[in-house]
This record gives sequence, structure tokens and C-alpha cells, in this order.
Amino acid sequence: MVIFVEIMYASPYAATWDQVDFALALDRYDLLAMQPHFPGYPYFIVGGMIVHPFVANPAKALAIFNVLLLTSANVPLFLLARKYGKEETAWLVVAFVQSASYVMLIVSAPMSEGAALAVLWWYVWAIEWVRERPTFWRHVLPLFFLGILLGIRLSYLPFAVALFFLWYNDWKQYRQWRRIALFALIALSFQLVWVIAVASTEGSIASFLKLAFSFTNGHFQDWGGTVSSDTMPFWQRTIHFFAYNIFWVGMASQSVVLLVAIGWMFLASDRSNRMSRTFLLTMVAYLFWALVAQNIDKPRHILPLAQGALFYGAIHYLARNNSLRRRLFISGTIIVQLLVGTFHLREAQQLPATYQLADDLQKAKESFIVYTWEEARVFDYLHVAFPYQEALHFSFFQQHRANYQHTKIYLTDHVVQGFRAQGVPIDGHLRKIKTYHSSTLADPVYGNITLYEWID
Repeated sequence: MVIFVEIMYASPYAATWDQVDFALALDRYDLLAMQPHFPGYPYFIVGGMIVHPFVANPAKALAIFNVLLLTSANVPLFLLARKYGKEETAWLVVAFVQSASYVMLIVSAPMSEGAALAVLWWYVWAIEWVRERPTFWRHVLPLFFLGILLGIRLSYLPFAVALFFLWYNDWKQYRQWRRIALFALIALSFQLVWVIAVASTEGSIASFLKLAFSFTNGHFQDWGGTVSSDTMPFWQRTIHFFAYNIFWVGMASQSVVLLVAIGWMFLASDRSNRMSRTFLLTMVAYLFWALVAQNIDKPRHILPLAQGALFYGAIHYLARNNSLRRRLFISGTIIVQLLVGTFHLREAQQLPATYQLADDLQKAKESFIVYTWEEARVFDYLHVAFPYQEALHFSFFQQHRANYQHTKIYLTDHVVQGFRAQGVPIDGHLRKIKTYHSSTLADPVYGNITLYEWID
């Protein structure tokens, strides 16, 4: 049922900068043109290319690839649920984790999180498979999955911490540094497969590295929303990260009913720890990374933590007592998750605010120019006919608008907020025109856009 709903409501819109990057890459792969942006996400794009001949809309093709690949994660989730819990409730745990409402929404969008989550669960299972019987050839499987995982989403790199625990245990058993070195070499080889392939599209390793340094510097120092570029106090960022991003959005999908149900499940759970330390420590490693090195305004970065927490909670809730009452409680929560997820998916099917803005401006009769932030990328994708310009700094805006003396000057609210952050007193120069609304759960940054006219 979850798969059917996700495919039926797979998003046909490339409504954000990143989504446009991915959608354009299906027609022409070019990192320099940000199709997609660094590091290239090659396996995700290849997956979209495989689906694209059957689904004409590139955004929808990527979304459907996400859904199909995440469906394959039912297998490792079942094997892990059977290992940590009880076999008779393993499929119930799988259904609970996969029906998480926020996961349904993000997986059905043209972003790489859904595909990455799928491979992450295969990787977690492979790690546990090696721990059961650490033969040499078993060690290769998690290295392979990590190569695929980072070729889909490089920001999942902290999960590589699990390998160090595996290798440490292997060293304690065999005391062979050559064996560990060989594992590391194999792991590097799997990464180089996609790195070299992407670098070759840029002409050389040097060009690829130059692009990498430029992107990394921008991500951590300028636009990435990391702790180093965030004006929010760290204590406030931490509270927002846990209370809003993980619990309210990631696990409860902004539903009070789900928040109460999941909270009760954790309170009534078995207090013993049935999960491996490797699983828990790698989740902690990613938690720290998501807190300090990812954009706090985009809760989608916490998807592995949300799904991991739901898996942990369901396992422990059913561990010692899988009575009919508890199984019915989990089943009821699954139904609520499915209903909430379907509601949000239907809401996300409405025209995104960026598209609404573009449509209205297309219909305008008078001469004008609109200054935007990331909306400009969506305008590129939609091939709009009106003039627009990305304006990040007030000094640039002042110089550029001098070329449009006899036209109306429009600004989006993100431009206005940026100017205010630069200390520019602009309130007396603004007249509100209209606010456009769409799903802020699907797009928390550009789900609401207000258009202003600049008045001299």
C-alpha cells in the first residue's frame, strides 16, 4: 500500500534549486553547469536515467526511482528486525518503519535521500552480517554498499565509522595489518569507481578537485546552513534540531496523534539494549554531523535518524511482549502514518509556490524585472519569458536596477530578508504584492514566497 501511494503521488515538480539540478542532469550530465551540483550523485542520476524512458517527466522519474529502491530495503530491514527482535513481528516492524509519514513525503520527491536510505539499510545489514561471521569475503559486501551509498549521497559519509569497528574486531582476531590494509584498499577502490567516473566528465581530476574545493567552501562558509555559517546560537540550534527536525517533523510528521503514539511506544518499550553498539554509534556519528554540518532549515537531512529511531523503538516495544494489544497498537500507528503521509503527499501535489510565482509573473502585462534568490534556478528550469536576476547583495541590486529606470522592480521575500541581514534599511521602499503558499513540509524554505514591489 505504501509503495502504491508513493508512486501515485510521486512529485512531477522540480521546485527547489537541488531538485532542478537533479532533473536537468537526466538530459545532460554537467557538474560545471550544476547538472547536478557537486559531488555529482552518479548512482542516483543513473537510476533516474533508467526510469526516465518510461516516465517522461524527469523529476517524477527520479522520485519513482527513489520509491523502487527504498522498497528493496524491506529485505535488509526484515533481516535486521528478525535478528534483533522476534521473527513473527519482523514484518510489522518493517511496515512501521517504511510507512513513516515524513519518509513517504521525501522519498516521493526528486531528491537523493530516498535512494540513499535504501542503500543505507543494505549497508547496515551487511555490517551485521559480517559481525556474525567475519570472513574475508563477507567483509567486501559492506565496502561495496558504502561505495554505492556515497555515490548517491556523500553526506552519509559518517556511517563509514562502522567499518572501523569491524576492522578493529578483525584485527583483534587475526592480528594482521596487511588484511586491514587490503580492506581499506578495497573500500577506496569502490569509492574511486564513481569518483573517477564523475571526474572524467569534467575533463580531469584537477578540474574535479577545483570544483570540489569551491563547493565545499561555499557549503561550510556561505550558503550551506552549517553551524559555522549559522547566526543561531548553538544551544538554540541543538534544541531546534532535536525537538523540531527529528521529533516533530522526522518522526511525527507534524501530527500530534503520531507524536503521542510514538512517544508512548518509546515509554512502554523494553529498557534493555538489543541493538549492536556499531549500529548505535554510527547513528550517533551521523547525528553529530547532521547537527553541525547540515542545513538546520531542511529537516530532510535527519531521515536516517528518524527511520533509525523508529526501527529502534519498534524493536524494543515488541521485544519481550508482542501481545495482541501491542501488535494492534503498532498496526494502528501504521494506519495513521499512512493516512498522514497520504495527506502530505496530496498537499505536495499542489503547484509549488515557486511555480505559482512564475505563472503569475508570466501573465503580467507591464514591464518589470524580479530579483530573487534560489527561485532563479526554478525560473531557469521553467524557461520563463520575463526578466529576472539573482541578487544576493544590496550593492549589486542597486547597481543592476539602475538599468531598469522605467520598469517595475519586484523582489521576493528571501531577497528582502537578505538585505535586512546586511543592515540595509529598506522597509520604507517595499509594497507587498502577494504571498504564494504550498507545502512547507515538502519545502520548508520556499513553501511560502512573498512578492514585493520596490518603491523609490
